[in-house]
Amino acid sequence: MAARRREWRVLLLAIVLSFRGIVPYFAAGGIRGDVPATDKSFTVMTFNSSSMGLLNYKTDTPVVRQIEEVLKEASPDILCIQEFYTNTGKERDRHLPSIAEKGKYPYHYFAPHYNNWTTWYYGTIVFSRFPILDTARIPFHGGYNRNEDLVRLRLLVHSDTMTLLVAHFASYQFKNNQYNLARAILPYAGRRATKRLIAEQANILQQETTKTDDPVIVTGDFNDVPLSYTYHTVRGNKLQDAWLERGFGLGRTFSAIAPTLRIDFILPDNRILVEAADIYRKKKLQHFPLMARLSLRRQ
Repeated sequence: MAARRREWRVLLLAIVLSFRGIVPYFAAGGIRGDVPATDKSFTVMTFNSSSMGLLNYKTDTPVVRQIEEVLKEASPDILCIQEFYTNTGKERDRHLPSIAEKGKYPYHYFAPHYNNWTTWYYGTIVFSRFPILDTARIPFHGGYNRNEDLVRLRLLVHSDTMTLLVAHFASYQFKNNQYNLARAILPYAGRRATKRLIAEQANILQQETTKTDDPVIVTGDFNDVPLSYTYHTVRGNKLQDAWLERGFGLGRTFSAIAPTLRIDFILPDNRILVEAADIYRKKKLQHFPLMARLSLRRQ
């Protein structure tokens, strides 16, 4: 009996000590239900499209169709895509005009980070049903090739100006079957350099949230989890986590490796009300799109 009591005490202690680690992973905000939409509501989606189904310069048509179906189903007002690919060549994948037309987006901003053979463009793009007032690219050294900028837009949303930041953080560039051996595979010096770069990116993004008086929405692929320095530095005390506010469950946004990998985020500041949050988990997608319905809090 005494031994059993000790076991329960150890278990209870383990739960208490791990509570801080569990909370950022498991969202219970959805229990409260969604806030009813109003004429001031708007939706924001963040989605790493993994080059829109392009692999080894060949289009995976089923993946493209799945992406098209998700975007049609969700129909976000503001669509932020990292690792976007489009082609201006004839009979090529003209994803930019296709999404703009099918999604009825009169405004967009494309920040191409690199291109191949003149017509193949890769980068970060934002499609919007609201006017884009201003744009900027902030040196960030993000993405897999360390050449992606942080994208900043100023939008006029229902007569209110808001600042949107779209980020794609650097990655350790592990393949799925290497992840469990990552620490053994990646040399210590390289690991340390990557961590330092990611910390610098987190600091840059956090500083950008303080450079405007507008309500701010941060979106993107952080390539890091909610327990990380990256997440806590960017979020700080100013930003909310849309998934924690209105989602329910682990919030997995990456299809491979582990069921707890929530690495894609929508972080609106405290002046914005999170009304709803959804993750579109579909087969064939490497990253799952995350969408939140938001509105500006009225004083």
